[in-house]
Amino acid sequence: MHHRHYYQPAPPINTMTNKFYYYPATGRGHAIRLALAASNISFEDEYPEGGFPPSKEAKDLWRKIGGNSTTNVPMLQMTDGRVFTQSSAVLRVVARMGGLMPTDEAELYMTDKLLADAEDLRGEAYKTFVSWGASKEAAEAFINKILPLHLVNLERQLKESTGDYFIGDSLTIADIACYDAVTNFGSNRVVNALDEFETLKAWVDKVESNEGIKRYLASDSFASLLKFGPETLGL
Repeated sequence: MHHRHYYQPAPPINTMTNKFYYYPATGRGHAIRLALAASNISFEDEYPEGGFPPSKEAKDLWRKIGGNSTTNVPMLQMTDGRVFTQSSAVLRVVARMGGLMPTDEAELYMTDKLLADAEDLRGEAYKTFVSWGASKEAAEAFINKILPLHLVNLERQLKESTGDYFIGDSLTIADIACYDAVTNFGSNRVVNALDEFETLKAWVDKVESNEGIKRYLASDSFASLLKFGPETLGL
């Protein structure tokens, strides 16, 4: 049994709804949901009954749909029957569907590089959840050293861009992945983290001004999700 929550962009891309299987939390599903919203692709969240950790029944269902004997969520099931698993692969598929993936070879490299940068920050962040057993020392190191180091690196690359986004003048999947890492795993947890990063701050506002993303962030679907705040760092 799964709980469902619908996100319908306006105007809809079709009358049927794609299904996104993940937990009722931002986590590793947030960037994919943002990419779907920016691409104007409707979806319905499918949550496991009882939340996290998932029951055996939920995992059996995911394996049946996704086919992996290991991990299947985040997982996207399209109305035409196609199923996509593994968060980074799902993110790239949605980007190609929505025109968020560059085609120039140099820009594709930068996209892959920035997706890896974003994943590096997420990986470091996941080690620092005091609420999940991380030490206070790990949390303090993240606040004072690790997060600023990653923000410096990301802002450097943003400043080197020829436009207001990471890759020129258009929103791409690189922006969405980095936005997720910078906010969901960074500044939402360390409230003043962007105070010394004016370029990143302005870019965050620009990403959030995208019509699809703006609608999603104002939706009941997003409001109902568990989000990462200062409490995850024991603050």
